[in-house]
Amino acid sequence: MKNRLSKIYLLAILSTFLLMGSSCQDEFLKKPLGSDLNVDSIFSTSSKVESAIARAYGLSLASGIPMSPWDHNNTYMLMGASLPMISGEINPIKYNWTDGWRVARSGLMADNGSGKTMSDDGFGTNYRAIRHDYLVIENIENVSDMSDTEKAQVIAEMKVLIAYRYLEMFKRYGGVPIVNQTLSVADEIMIPRATLEETLNHIVDICDDVVTILPDSYTRTWTGRATKGMALAVKAEALLYASRPLFNASSPYMDLGEYNNLICFGNQDNSRWQKAIDASLSVIEWAESNGYHIIDTNNPLDDYGTAVSTPGNAEVLVAYKYQFQGWGSPLHRFYNPHTEDGGSNGMSFIQLSQYYKADGDNQEWTDETVSPFSEYVTKMEEMEPRLKASVAGAGMDSWNNPNDIYWSSQVLANASTYNGRGGTEGCARRVKFWYKAGTREWFEFPIYRLAEFYLNLAEAYNELGQSGKSLEYLNVIRDRAGLPDVVETNQDELRKIIQREWAIEFFEENHRLHDIKHWKLDAIDKGIIGGEKYTFKFEYKNGSYGEVVDDYISYAREVAFSGYWSDKQFLNPFPQIEINKGYLVQNPGY
Repeated sequence: MKNRLSKIYLLAILSTFLLMGSSCQDEFLKKPLGSDLNVDSIFSTSSKVESAIARAYGLSLASGIPMSPWDHNNTYMLMGASLPMISGEINPIKYNWTDGWRVARSGLMADNGSGKTMSDDGFGTNYRAIRHDYLVIENIENVSDMSDTEKAQVIAEMKVLIAYRYLEMFKRYGGVPIVNQTLSVADEIMIPRATLEETLNHIVDICDDVVTILPDSYTRTWTGRATKGMALAVKAEALLYASRPLFNASSPYMDLGEYNNLICFGNQDNSRWQKAIDASLSVIEWAESNGYHIIDTNNPLDDYGTAVSTPGNAEVLVAYKYQFQGWGSPLHRFYNPHTEDGGSNGMSFIQLSQYYKADGDNQEWTDETVSPFSEYVTKMEEMEPRLKASVAGAGMDSWNNPNDIYWSSQVLANASTYNGRGGTEGCARRVKFWYKAGTREWFEFPIYRLAEFYLNLAEAYNELGQSGKSLEYLNVIRDRAGLPDVVETNQDELRKIIQREWAIEFFEENHRLHDIKHWKLDAIDKGIIGGEKYTFKFEYKNGSYGEVVDDYISYAREVAFSGYWSDKQFLNPFPQIEINKGYLVQNPGY
């Protein structure tokens, strides 16, 4: 297994195990520094401090990553779910006990009636991660066998992890409390929210501070640690979100009175787009100088499949690295179609309809009219390579693992047998992240892929009216996908094309949910998050479960369920239990 024996991987095993459901671990994180941790012992030698560093990565990079399905206290994120379940990318049909199923139908809640926040992250875990990062920063000086240069680098790593976690909160909440140290029971722990501007500046200042300290690369032994590229990427993403309409406006999405500056900048300023351009150009310049590049060998299926699936490929700048730990491993459970969870929720119709045919034209899909299943097969075969690298058609073998029985339709159909197999495929079965994976049961979730910064530039240049520059960067991604160049120059029409490209390129990579909110899409309540959510209904031959094409008779589009949307959901609620303490201002509408 590639790189399996490297130190960072072995340490990640420890970090992932600690993240995945130990109740005593949860209690430790809630206790003040020194209550049950021998800091002097851990921060005595470099070999001992490695576990603390690995744990910092595991905690900090887990934002948006599914955690244990048994975590009923929302300690880390959605219980038994993933972000694409509420972004409209996949339809959560089975398991009504999961947060994904309930949020999609009932919306985000500050308190669901049982003291539990229904949100797409566990608010408190942001500060548990940040606290652990500061724990390392404040104690690394005590390590006896590390040089000052090594200690400075570790501090810079912890700081960029802190910046990343603040960015994740920035997207979800707007302005948040800023903590600059570990807090003990003697400290003031009820810290009010910073303004949106202050939160953004905090992220950018950290990235600017550490970018000259972090290395460009590591030895193979330490693959996976933060580089200069990560600092540049976090800054660029923060500035992009600061430019989009949700924050970059004269008035907020809902009025918060004297606290509007927590959720809105109070003016629409195009210079924010230029800052996003400059930051994204810096990412690409750094990447190209350090061996990273868009993978494009004129084999679109192989190129995209490699970019999103192959560990350590030349396009991924930062990944969440973990090791398979059996049935309970969350990435395995929720993204692998060979499991009940991964195989139970298929691609939604609205996501399928984003993709182009291989020739760049739009596909014409059936409506409620019942059509022969042979038509479905023909239409799926006509689709662009990125779809074929992301799903397996109903009754069809996976394109992304050709001639591999493990990825045959029979095996995929039989993988999720709980409550029966038929009807669980949605519009297609999800297989992204497993390109030519064989029987490998782990993957590295891509946090920053270089393609993101090309689309950042396409979006930002278009918003500044520079369609030529926008097309230059957009068509790099289109070319890799094997699609013809876009030539549209009308700003509104080009914006739609770019937003569609985001939806296709980053399917299930945790971009879509916050993209559509920060764009304030007009159709957000009309089938994207809210409104009727469509899927395909397949008719099977008697006794069949969709194992092969011959098992199917027909297909038609039907409503899977009605999704919930309210404008208050543009940002997440803070937990009501924290609001009741009197130090936080709740986001509007909750």
